[in-house]
Amino acid sequence: MTIFRPARLAAIVLACASLLPFSARAAEETTVQTLCRLIETAADAEGLPRDFFTRLIWRESSFRPHVTSGAGAQGIAQFMPGTAEEQGLDDPFDPELAIPASAKYLRSLKDRFGNLGLAAAAYNAGPTRLARWIERGGYLPMETEDYVAFITGRSVQDWKGGQIERLDPPKPEAGAPEPRPSDPRPAEARNADPNPARKQPAAARAEPKARDCATLVAAIRAYRPSLIEGAYAPFGVQLSGNFSKSIAIASYHRQVARYPSLLEGKPTLILGSRVAGRGRRAFYRVRLPADTLAKANQICNSLQKLGGACVVLRN
Repeated sequence: MTIFRPARLAAIVLACASLLPFSARAAEETTVQTLCRLIETAADAEGLPRDFFTRLIWRESSFRPHVTSGAGAQGIAQFMPGTAEEQGLDDPFDPELAIPASAKYLRSLKDRFGNLGLAAAAYNAGPTRLARWIERGGYLPMETEDYVAFITGRSVQDWKGGQIERLDPPKPEAGAPEPRPSDPRPAEARNADPNPARKQPAAARAEPKARDCATLVAAIRAYRPSLIEGAYAPFGVQLSGNFSKSIAIASYHRQVARYPSLLEGKPTLILGSRVAGRGRRAFYRVRLPADTLAKANQICNSLQKLGGACVVLRN
């Protein structure tokens, strides 16, 4: 039996209390709601259609802020390190920074190439490669063709041919190439290629039209089930929380310094979510994503045995 000294017990209670703004029963945004709010705000700021930007971010990472592809693309918007540096993005794993940077970059690509479809193609294949394809012809990677079709509902060749006034959801077509969803399995998420080849039945590609982010994500999940296999880490081990983002991150770094064997090098999810009854101010949480409740409890229990503070929550 473990007996806690009063001072130590008080410290643990205080640390755990700081992980949440108040009672755990208080309503707060889900991870999807938080990401959708960031996506829609960024899309509106840069004049991008919300559904276009939602599909692009989903295709890149399936809303996994901590994912790294086999090619080295990082974060929810899958910025390559060089592109992130060019765009002034300090931390591609921070959705609050990466999503606006992605929207701004896409707007610049749209301005350069003339339309949304070619902007998406440039985002995937790179602007230099796309410019060469436009000028000299030839072929783009099948991955890029699938990418543009998934996001816009039109082929990249259609977009090359001139202005297209509207976006369409992808439609199943006889003989159409199977899409390549960007959803590595959870155990492979940190090092997997975000565009693995995976068969999709044609019927699963017929999706209803949906404009707002949350509805569109729900539609993709319902009509393209293999696209979201392990798309979310359903649980999180929350290590710190505060209405100040810098304080929440600093608190997390203190935990890493104290317990490096458990925490150092682990992917983290940092999201600012609104809490019911607390206005529009975001409460920032730093969590370790976990694929199962058992895994989340194992991490948290190990940390608590060493004297650390954490709480397991569903994302």
